[in-house]
Amino acid sequence: MTDKEKLLDKYLFNIAENLDISATMREKAERSYRAVGEWLGDCDATTSEVKIMPQGSFYLGTVIRPVSDADEYDIDLVCLLKNAILMSEAEIKKTVGDRLQQHKTYSAMLEPEGKRCWTLCYDEFHMDILPCVPNNRYYVEPYLTEIKLTHKLDDGRYIPKFSNPYRYHDWFEERMRTRLDEVRKDFSIKNQVEISKIPLYKVKTPLQRAIQLLKRHRDIMYDALPEARKDNAPISIIITTLAAHAYNNESSVYEALSNIVENMPKYIDKVGDSFVIKNPVMPEENFADKWNENPEKAQEFYKWLQSARTDILISPIKAQGLHNVSESLECCFGRNVVKRSFVDDGNATKIARDNKSLYADGLTGGLKTTSSQTSKKVGGHTFFGK
Repeated sequence: MTDKEKLLDKYLFNIAENLDISATMREKAERSYRAVGEWLGDCDATTSEVKIMPQGSFYLGTVIRPVSDADEYDIDLVCLLKNAILMSEAEIKKTVGDRLQQHKTYSAMLEPEGKRCWTLCYDEFHMDILPCVPNNRYYVEPYLTEIKLTHKLDDGRYIPKFSNPYRYHDWFEERMRTRLDEVRKDFSIKNQVEISKIPLYKVKTPLQRAIQLLKRHRDIMYDALPEARKDNAPISIIITTLAAHAYNNESSVYEALSNIVENMPKYIDKVGDSFVIKNPVMPEENFADKWNENPEKAQEFYKWLQSARTDILISPIKAQGLHNVSESLECCFGRNVVKRSFVDDGNATKIARDNKSLYADGLTGGLKTTSSQTSKKVGGHTFFGK
């Protein structure tokens, strides 16, 4: 990478860190979904064993803060009724909804029935709970993990849909295996914890950071557009799947983004006039099915991808001076999160200088906190001219 690309990589990394939900928010979310799980776990002796597990961005470590502090972030949960395979789709949905209604607190937080989920609204987030049963006779990780969920049509009928969040999570991990093993090892050493006990959301690879940045860019871009275009914004599962396909275990966020943005379209198939983005663990599921019902969704994806390439990778590199780089990135990710990231970088540089661990790499290499053969140590400030 060039010096400018290295500098942009550092800022993109800092911005992605600031897009993460806080440890406090995550702990609150975990406590909440465990409590919901305990309540649903006793829902009915006939359905007996109930398993609650996260899915989506919370599960994959790609969740981001909402654009506005007034908005909520999502937690997606699977509520698996392990022994209810003989229930109809309507009964599966009703069993979970009825149980939530029986809880004094949850009944007040419960939204009207959604097409697939029941939603609980908390102060800072909302929890989408997906009722489902094993698609096979049993649910056994890691072998039999396909689930059958319910989809309510506009006419009130329920039809089955199928998914496999457990296997998707495994596939996602494998797409970044080299970098994931490295960051888990580092985390294990720093925190004195066994590698096998480190969940995916505790660590971040360049792939996860790149997805966070791409989702944030999408949110900022469509936040300012008319409702008609907002409705056609690229959905997270498509961004995540295409990014994971394109990722080649790059070691930096900038390189990962460059490769992902360039190669995402290669994993979009066309069968006749139809778009196909296969679920990598359930090829019969097409994540782009809505594109074929509404071609404007496909058009918006390509418009967004071109904007992401320009806004994230091209414009900041062309900008002269940190002030202009900052302004360019603010257009992508929002003013507050970029300002926080630049402040964090300035504080880290000051601490490194004070600790005499700041280095200058020639006239163009800039300041950094690691030494190399060509770098020279920068002296600390004394403020007395000494």
